[in-house]
Amino acid sequence: WILKHHGFSYPVMLTAIHMLCCWSLSAIALATVFRPDDPRPVSRETVAKVRMLALAFCASVALGNIALRFIFVSFSQMVSAASPFFTMLLMRAMVGKKYSLSQYGAIIPMCGGVMMCTVGELNFNIIGFLAVVGSTLLRGIKSIMQGRLLTAPEDRLDAMMLLYHMSRESILPLGAFSALAEYHALYDPQLSGAGSFRLWMLIVLSGLVSFFLNIANFLVTKYTSAVMLQVLGNVKVVLSIMVSLFIFGNKVSMSSTIGCAITLAGVAAYNVLKQ
Repeated sequence: WILKHHGFSYPVMLTAIHMLCCWSLSAIALATVFRPDDPRPVSRETVAKVRMLALAFCASVALGNIALRFIFVSFSQMVSAASPFFTMLLMRAMVGKKYSLSQYGAIIPMCGGVMMCTVGELNFNIIGFLAVVGSTLLRGIKSIMQGRLLTAPEDRLDAMMLLYHMSRESILPLGAFSALAEYHALYDPQLSGAGSFRLWMLIVLSGLVSFFLNIANFLVTKYTSAVMLQVLGNVKVVLSIMVSLFIFGNKVSMSSTIGCAITLAGVAAYNVLKQ
């Protein structure tokens, strides 16, 4: 909403601000309401794992933004729709998790349905394509890594502690990338001129929303799986289309309608088959 409707054209800076908000809010929560059961400090080994998680997250954000310099948003969304399938392959490669052919059979049309929902004007560029594939793969790797950190007894991390450590480790890399790629924000009158206060209040509010979304993201990963997290990401696309239809009255194409139906059918089938 901020990027599209308020002309804030600095997505990496926005993500860095979100991480700063997440770090501040999780620190307050851990010092007050959500005090850790184990008072011992997190081990160096766990901090190193979280640092790798943060780097995967930052690299995913960076590659996603690099991709959009070469390809259209619609093409990027179509490739990203394959995230559940990529995550299944990564689960097999990284942790040895095996899936049945029927589960793969449910995931593939689900991804295809989201691609139908997001289809638009396409342009192929090898740099943009490789960047968005890399971003999608890193997003899957991040989901797997955070799932292991949340469930491994030796790491002793809950959702709030993981968010605290991950967001802290993400601020500097994202800030550095934003300074290199979005330095012209320093001269943007929208960020310092009349009316900028309202925009900054919206940005801070979005940081609060990001805090709760990241906590929910970690809890879903902990109690389900990295693949299910990516599946729900595809469901979010369908829900966004439904919201735009019923609340904003936007027109929905026939391909998007069919794609929504295929996606939901694939989600239902996957839920049945994974039992």
